[in-house]
Amino acid sequence: MDYPMDRQWSARIVTPGIAWPIELCVVVLCLFAIWLLNPTAVLADLPPNLPSADLSSPSSPCVGCHRDNDHTLSLPSGETLSLDANIAELAVSVHGSGSAEPLNCTDCHTNETNYRYPHLPSPALTREEYGERVAQSCQNCHAPLAKHNPGHLNAVDNPNLPNCVDCHGQGHSVTSVAVLTADPVAACQGCHQSFDDPQIGRVHEELAANFGDNQNCQSCHSDRPIYPADVRCRDCHLMLQSSIELASGESVSLHVDPASISDSVHGSSMVEHRYTPLRCTNCHSDSERYEFPHQALTVDDARSLTLEMDDLCQECHTDIAALDHDGVHEAAREKNELAAASCADCHGSHNIQSPTEPRERISETCGNCHSTINDAYVESVHGAALLGEHNPDVPVCIDCHGVHNIAPPQTAQFRVTSPDLCAGCHANETLMAKYDISTNVFDTYVADFHGTTVELFEKQTPWQETNKAVCYDCHGIHNILPANDEHSQVIKENLLVTCQQCHPDASANFPASWTSHFEPSPEHNPLVYYINLFYAVLIPGVLGGFALLIGSDVYRRLGKNPRRVAGAKTTKEKSPRQEDEKGDAE
Repeated sequence: MDYPMDRQWSARIVTPGIAWPIELCVVVLCLFAIWLLNPTAVLADLPPNLPSADLSSPSSPCVGCHRDNDHTLSLPSGETLSLDANIAELAVSVHGSGSAEPLNCTDCHTNETNYRYPHLPSPALTREEYGERVAQSCQNCHAPLAKHNPGHLNAVDNPNLPNCVDCHGQGHSVTSVAVLTADPVAACQGCHQSFDDPQIGRVHEELAANFGDNQNCQSCHSDRPIYPADVRCRDCHLMLQSSIELASGESVSLHVDPASISDSVHGSSMVEHRYTPLRCTNCHSDSERYEFPHQALTVDDARSLTLEMDDLCQECHTDIAALDHDGVHEAAREKNELAAASCADCHGSHNIQSPTEPRERISETCGNCHSTINDAYVESVHGAALLGEHNPDVPVCIDCHGVHNIAPPQTAQFRVTSPDLCAGCHANETLMAKYDISTNVFDTYVADFHGTTVELFEKQTPWQETNKAVCYDCHGIHNILPANDEHSQVIKENLLVTCQQCHPDASANFPASWTSHFEPSPEHNPLVYYINLFYAVLIPGVLGGFALLIGSDVYRRLGKNPRRVAGAKTTKEKSPRQEDEKGDAE
């Protein structure tokens, strides 16, 4: 192979006036003269396992000069090269006893122009250039750098790629592959000890300290294209255990467990529904923002970072985002109430699970912000059944308030429509029969004064305020207890206090006039039942009697009396006879 440097060297060979160092000429001539007179004296104490110890070996003249040679060769750059060949180290190296076949000096130094004696000036101007020329010689036996350069084959555009001597050493004491692979991190750190970018340096220092079994630099810097593209993201953030500090003094962890993503709705759940699991780059798709080294965060606190990540969710969940814009949380954030719940607050970031399985998760999620309300719900008849008995039939937060488009519960419209929320369960005959609860609860409410008025408001002017009681005025909102519980707001002992919320002048007898949600029966309110029964018989009987009397009178007045009908018939029968008698008389 012809290299530009070889042509440069050839030009220097024929150029007259090149002066050799006198000392080098003297040494070379003396050694050559000694070897001619007594070659055995020069090679007598060479290691026996070195093939060049054989006087017939082509390496003998080379060893005779370069063994224990204290001289150096100066390069135009001012750097120097030692002329000592380290024969003892070469003998035990991979090219000596570690070689399958004995190697001679001329097996590597094959360029007759470069290595013939007397040697010509080195064409290399610097030590780096000299190493590059040696590396070219290595490739005569070993795989070319284009095929063998562990961890660098994907960085072909980098002008500073290492060559053979950069990793295996420059000289005859070549570091073997076994030594390099025994500690691959140290091998890489031979060059990569510092980085211009502080972020890159900090990350690599932490990663190198956290490498586990079978992990090293090539876990990220592989010789083959990495697939999928987010493997680097997963490997890096799995090993990172540190955090970055924000301007507010808060810290954000850099650790992300890939297993948590695989087990989330974006991982295994996607597979169950025959979709491809999401990768890191599906969400963090802005290459300029998320390429490594990452851009510096533009937020000052952790809350701002969480809200900023909401934009990622909305890229896929556009319909849900539209609903959220109509809800109370988005409205609060628009008023700069940044604590209002966002996507990540309810669903998490990487370990996103089904929000409704198990059902208890719903109340727990809302309770992260609404802790006081959640404490009341836990003690209620609904919360005790859900959390204590794992009963899925009882209502949770979203059944009453909705999911994303949550309406403000303080509005008049929410108030007048709230009985319908309760009716969703308490008017369901199948569900109520399961727990032996009467559906008359809702029907009796609608039939009484309170319910009738509220129903009218709901159908005609739902936006107008009404002071008529709705379900939660009497039973409570989140702290609803069984009607027979001693702390219930509707138990007889507490009912007066409940009524006085709207009727402050109510006396002790005031609640007694209310029949509650039971229809009167011999068991419940028997007096009312029998009075109702009396009127149920009396009123139809009286009205029926009146109807019979009036009907008979009408019948008579319309000429259907039997006596009158009979008289009319007699008159009609006599008329012809009278006419005959009148004719005879005439």
